Amino acid sequence: MISSGLCSPVAYYCGSLESVLGRYDEAETHFAKAAELNARGHLEFAGAVTFLQWGRMLSARGGPGDVERARDLLTQAHEAAVSRGYASIARRAAVVLSEGS
Repeated sequence: MISSGLCSPVAYYCGSLESVLGRYDEAETHFAKAAELNARGHLEFAGAVTFLQWGRMLSARGGPGDVERARDLLTQAHEAAVSRGYASIARRAAVVLSEGS
């Protein structure tokens, strides 16, 4: 287990890259894997960042049910960030949440 919580699984980076390339279905698969690995490894910071990026991807994709799922993930990212003192992540999640309102 990584004690610092500052590293993210490779799946997170793959999901981020797929998002930039507009390959949203592939991105979702990678983000889901990253979220699973974050939970298993107790990587709280990586988990908050993964939920933030996953939520942003869903917002960009805009498919059926994506807006609601994005809001859920962004809310989880925001709550985790606030409770653990990740101010930058909390701010970014709050901005994306406010844009969706």
